[in-house]
Amino acid sequence: MLLATLVVASCRTVPNELTVAVALLPSELPVYRAVVGEFERATGRRVVVVPQQYADIRRALRAEAGARTGTLDLVELDVYSLALAAGDVARLDDAALAPLVAELDPAAVRAGTIDGLRFLPHRVSWQALVYDRSVLGRPPATWDELVAVARAHPGKIGMKGALYEGLTCDVLPFVWAAGGRGDVLDDAGAIAAFELFAALAPFLHPASATFKEPTIADAMARGELVLALEWPFAMALFASQGLAPERFASAPLPRGPHGRATVLGGGYVALPRNAPHPAAALDLVRHLLGRDSQARLARELGWFSARRDVSPAAGGELLAGYAAMRDEVRPRPERADYPLISRLWQQAFRAVVFDRADPAATLHAAAAELAAGKR
Repeated sequence: MLLATLVVASCRTVPNELTVAVALLPSELPVYRAVVGEFERATGRRVVVVPQQYADIRRALRAEAGARTGTLDLVELDVYSLALAAGDVARLDDAALAPLVAELDPAAVRAGTIDGLRFLPHRVSWQALVYDRSVLGRPPATWDELVAVARAHPGKIGMKGALYEGLTCDVLPFVWAAGGRGDVLDDAGAIAAFELFAALAPFLHPASATFKEPTIADAMARGELVLALEWPFAMALFASQGLAPERFASAPLPRGPHGRATVLGGGYVALPRNAPHPAAALDLVRHLLGRDSQARLARELGWFSARRDVSPAAGGELLAGYAAMRDEVRPRPERADYPLISRLWQQAFRAVVFDRADPAATLHAAAAELAAGKR
């Protein structure tokens, strides 16, 4: 659908019009359009907002790069796909954007810096613990308490165990919380985290091997889980179902031997290499990432901002656990071979949790495979 829209757009020339592809839910579009409308009134430019999934935006971006012509002025991409898309977007002028970048969290900016600054954080996200307080009363605060909850509620602990990136996002917080680097597969922190996974394995929900974000949220809504790691969208979903914050609440992740950590997620904006109106698109970026716009998106949509002067506490009690995790957010390993590292984390987790393999031996084998892949 996005490609069809762009074909139609390419048949006409509208010098004063910007086309923006953003991953928006239907419920988010009116508020986002209102924020963009402020830019339209201030500049006299019309902005066409094309809501699409990240994968569709990525495909359209690649198609325009291959054609060496484009209709997209601004795109939003998932933080996970930034390295893959770096060649299809323009390098940004660091000096021109310095005042804006100075207002953003440095870790979030680093995630968008690939051979120069190419992506800016449009919205950021991270996971927290979501738990059923009608059953648990209070969330587990430490790894030991997490294991105790699992033993007391067998089959009702959820982890996203399908073979995909979401599993890595569940694994890395525990590796970091144990002092692991995240890009070393068999350091002491990684082994400690996987020993914890082995201890939890007998108590995970029977469908854990197939769980992804939507299915684990559905299982929780049905009362099949008492806790899981979740992104903020799940709390919005539960609130719309009348299940939160009265029944389901958010809390910081359990503290490990070296504290807490969670994975940076979210959407980043970039200018396609062939953007028709790059200067105007940058003006729109400044507007979207400005304090007033980001505060409104946080207040009305529950989005988290990379701006240090916009607090995630705007989500109130519903997102209190996420607000508490803000200072613990870390980007995924910034390495060209990250896709291989991620796949090895996933395979190791599944071997230890579902096949009951030895944690240390499994991780040593994964580390050897990573070393072989680098040669």
